[in-house]
Amino acid sequence: MNYRLITTDHALKNICDQACTHTQVALDTEFIRTRTYYPQLGLIQLYDGQNLSLIDPLQIKEWQPFCALLQNQNTVKFLHAASEDIEVFLNAFNQLPTPMIDSQILAAFVGHPVSSGFATLVAQYCHVELSKSETRTDWLIRPLSQKQCHYAEADVFYLLPLARQLLKNTAAAGWLDAVKDECALLCQRRSKILPPELAYREIANAGQLLPHQLVCLQKLAEWRLVEARKQDLAVNFVIREEHLWQIARHRPSSFSKLSSLGLSERERRLYGQTLLALVKQANAQSATPLPPLANNLIEQPAYKKVFQDIKAVIQQISTSSGLSNELLASRRQINQLLKWHWQLTTTSETPELMTGWRSKLLAQPLQEILKQY
Repeated sequence: MNYRLITTDHALKNICDQACTHTQVALDTEFIRTRTYYPQLGLIQLYDGQNLSLIDPLQIKEWQPFCALLQNQNTVKFLHAASEDIEVFLNAFNQLPTPMIDSQILAAFVGHPVSSGFATLVAQYCHVELSKSETRTDWLIRPLSQKQCHYAEADVFYLLPLARQLLKNTAAAGWLDAVKDECALLCQRRSKILPPELAYREIANAGQLLPHQLVCLQKLAEWRLVEARKQDLAVNFVIREEHLWQIARHRPSSFSKLSSLGLSERERRLYGQTLLALVKQANAQSATPLPPLANNLIEQPAYKKVFQDIKAVIQQISTSSGLSNELLASRRQINQLLKWHWQLTTTSETPELMTGWRSKLLAQPLQEILKQY
């Protein structure tokens, strides 16, 4: 492996123009996300089969050539476990890599676990044991060490041949169109931005709260998410989730009562008055219906029975198709289907189990089950 460190706009344009002449490239990113809301990009790795480049985002100013590569329809971008990389590209460049194929998804369609690790697949297909020594390194420090650079280059050097082999195997098994569907679905999911007014749904144990408490939690969680995005601060570094829940449950009316709920000195000092004002607003507001939470679904009388029936059908289709249960239908996807069927959601979006490649396998048997409930 011989990498080239890219630190100038001119060099970036050259390597991106070269990459655009290839039909397939491997991409990866390194980033830091400890206290920030948004990922802080530290490095981009690019390998086109001839040139392996480590792109330093702290030095580059003109990103148009790289964005053009991300959008080039004639060049497939291979990534592994691409979810976070997609978020990085959206945040940094407001661009999705397209067309994109995730080697983890490829692996899942040829019998590997849905969350297969990169090092495990490289060991099996490339017969190389990758070092994990730099997994938690700081990618924002400069200069990058030689050890960091060798770790980073390996990610794309082995990704390209690995993905090509998995792509060949997937095509031979007849699942290539399904892989493209699944990769498009991954991009669609990661492109969605959580509306602040729905942030309360992400709070653990929110479903345990009474309606008037839930109204309070909604206001608190909405404020916290807006504040986190504005400050570029991880939500729990604004106010910890368990503290937000306690405030919504007890709805304190004074600073002393707020202080009794376990908030840190910093939380009380910076946000105490704001939190009390939000509680007061929530108390003045009638408990208008809010979008149902997962708990409302689980509390449905038929939930356990229909869930078991669906899992049984998924198992049958898994046996006949050779695809794993988890790939065919996750718990989240089954719950999404049931909320849609019982009209426990405010969205009219068709459930994932009824769209794309899954619909061809699952739509009819699932509809037969749902008719009974």
